Amino acid sequence: MGLAARVALVVLLVAVLLPALASACPLCKDAKSDTDYPGGTASLSSGFYYSILLMVAAPFLVVGGLILRIALARRRAASPAAAAPAGPVPVSRLVADSGGAQP
Repeated sequence: MGLAARVALVVLLVAVLLPALASACPLCKDAKSDTDYPGGTASLSSGFYYSILLMVAAPFLVVGGLILRIALARRRAASPAAAAPAGPVPVSRLVADSGGAQP
């Protein structure tokens, strides 16, 4: 089998398989018309529209949530209540702070 025959075979194989490979995505290719659904009011295009809106909005919502969480954590850390000790103060610290002698 010569080089020209091999090239012709590859070109023929690509010509036969390419349309099947390059066909529309499975969702578009297998999509049903509006009349296939009960009531006939379902719209594939509006479904795609809202899913695209969700995919576009999701990164902004995630980043906005992270920024909000960081801002709230910084505000909580800067508040005077955060500077106060959380638990009971040891007696030795109270005595040392008052200037008195430790028992």
